[in-house]
Amino acid sequence: MERWALVTGGAQNLGREIALNLAGEGYSVLVHYRSSKERALEVIAACRNLGVDAELIQADFSEEGRVGALADEVATNYPHLCALINNVGNYLVRSTLDTSLAEWHKLFETNFCAPLQLCKRLAPTLIANRGRIVSLGTCGLNQGVLYKKAPAYALLKQALLGLTKSLAFELGPHGVTVNMVSPGYLEGASDEAEKIPLKRHGRFREVARVVSFLLQEDSSYITGQNIEVAGGVQL
Repeated sequence: MERWALVTGGAQNLGREIALNLAGEGYSVLVHYRSSKERALEVIAACRNLGVDAELIQADFSEEGRVGALADEVATNYPHLCALINNVGNYLVRSTLDTSLAEWHKLFETNFCAPLQLCKRLAPTLIANRGRIVSLGTCGLNQGVLYKKAPAYALLKQALLGLTKSLAFELGPHGVTVNMVSPGYLEGASDEAEKIPLKRHGRFREVARVVSFLLQEDSSYITGQNIEVAGGVQL
């Protein structure tokens, strides 16, 4: 039976690496993108070169109703979906008080509501396939660290961690695991690597490998957890 994985924001950067890593492990990959169609097509071609099927799916998660429509399309056309990777997450560098209400709403839609809707609507399919859900967070959530540079983003990732734990409790009896992987400063980041104990930025592949680990059958007893891949930056 063909195993499908949906990777949101799979056209570039970390999402691209996650999609390619899953393809290398034999998953057929459904690559979601918002506007980077050419890059998404490149990911599709690379996945197919690895010997698996791969398809595109487009949606702007800030548009009302679009997430639900995408989820329904996936549930109908990909009944063998066994992994949902919630990678999309808009980032905004601005203080809490300077973030407008409209910006808060947009961040809320993409960073929390979109993963929530996908999880809810795809739950029956994932239950039928004893699937896996992995959401991408950010470092410091386990310690409750205040992320001063982008507080709105961090607050919504904290909410997503709460959702991860709640869904892990509810879906556990059905054999579905729900976890979070939280990167630190990754390749291309402008932040100084000197503040990281390992003295370097993380690689996309290092995060993607942890996501893949959580999808493996031998990881089926891990749920409701947040694994940081951050080089010890919050120690």
